Amino acid sequence: MPLLQVKNKIEEQKLFSGIWIQWNNLTFSEKFVCANISLIAVWWAIGIYRFMAALIFFGIAWYEKQRYGRIRLQKPSLSVIALFIFSSYRLIGSIFYELATDIKINLTEDVRYILFWYGLVLLLWYVQSNNIRVRLEVVAWAFSLLVIQMLVFWVVGELILGGRDYIYPRTIFSLLTRNAPGNYQHGAGLSNYLMPYLPYHTSIAGLKRWSFFFIIPEILALVVAYINLVSLDIKNRIWSVCLFTGSFFLVLVSGTRSVWLLLPIILIMRYTFIYGRTRSYALPLALLAMVSFMTLSFPSVTDSLFEVYNSQVETVGEVRADSTEVRNEIYKQTLEAIGDKPILGHWITGPTVLTGFELGRVGTHSFILGSLLYHHGIVGTLIFLAFWISFVMWLYQTRQDRPLSGFFLLILYTLLSTVMEFGELIACMLVLLAAMIGDPIIKTSR
Repeated sequence: MPLLQVKNKIEEQKLFSGIWIQWNNLTFSEKFVCANISLIAVWWAIGIYRFMAALIFFGIAWYEKQRYGRIRLQKPSLSVIALFIFSSYRLIGSIFYELATDIKINLTEDVRYILFWYGLVLLLWYVQSNNIRVRLEVVAWAFSLLVIQMLVFWVVGELILGGRDYIYPRTIFSLLTRNAPGNYQHGAGLSNYLMPYLPYHTSIAGLKRWSFFFIIPEILALVVAYINLVSLDIKNRIWSVCLFTGSFFLVLVSGTRSVWLLLPIILIMRYTFIYGRTRSYALPLALLAMVSFMTLSFPSVTDSLFEVYNSQVETVGEVRADSTEVRNEIYKQTLEAIGDKPILGHWITGPTVLTGFELGRVGTHSFILGSLLYHHGIVGTLIFLAFWISFVMWLYQTRQDRPLSGFFLLILYTLLSTVMEFGELIACMLVLLAAMIGDPIIKTSR
């Protein structure tokens, strides 16, 4: 009997019972995604972020073997092949560079790299092979639970305890492996410690700069900005407004200037797209893109804009007084150094731009400028572009029943990559999650 591809439209009252999700009505993929998002705080405390991609795929592989006797994978797409080549290029190139320069090979870092990047390749391959879809409401519910956790954490840490200084506890994984000193030191690896906020940094209105369960504030800002976009796709207005308000507040306490600037622009673009799909809006959108790049490239413009709109509040540049000068110098010296080895790149970070500040090195603080062009040259950059373009094309070709939040996340991600490093951690998993959200497709008999 022929089969039809039918949308799995489950009514909202069957998906929820009051504010609680009906677990038995979720697909396996939805249960898996919902559980992992809800337990992010647990994964953070354990300290297994770097291994999450591989662990998730191993879990899926075990399930597939138990149920189907094999792992259902089809012919890999161009985006999967390109990501595999890019990951291999970085791994093999770094090993050859270490051998050529007599640098001691760090097997631990190589293993972590393999587990993360090749795990990510396998996950993307599996998602595309099986057309995995997770309903927006399921992800939004898990995000809501995550936002509530962070808001409660913030009330306790900021309002009750006053954002005081504290001794950073180590993760369970770090304690078991003893791979970091007891007291945190710069360069010891942030992922080895539990640092929900930085007591020596402030964000808006003198509040502490928070990262919660995402190791660094920049990753938190990207995650909650995406939650902000997801909230706008929710049909329930009360739920949408509450999730939008909570996630937007978390964007503010992250103290991440570039997200503060870009998120309102992305929101304007979203509503421009929805309410005016005509060619007359092409010029305003182009102007918005130019404004975003100007504000990101020239912090003095950023500070001036904030002073004009609210002279009584600290400007974005003043939130972290050293950020503007150091970043400008990093980008300036990185641009100059790219010309020295434009084809294959430098492979390792350059010297510090500020004496005593180890984190401010040439080739850092920008995924496009540093991680791609400086580290891996034109060759590595072209390989990554092949992946990114093919991935975006696949997402567009399968756009039916996908929410707008996924596409605008890619725009936000691309723009932020000019001033942030997004090659690791949960930022990559966030893009994969966005590619999974949509109405599931099931096969039923006629």
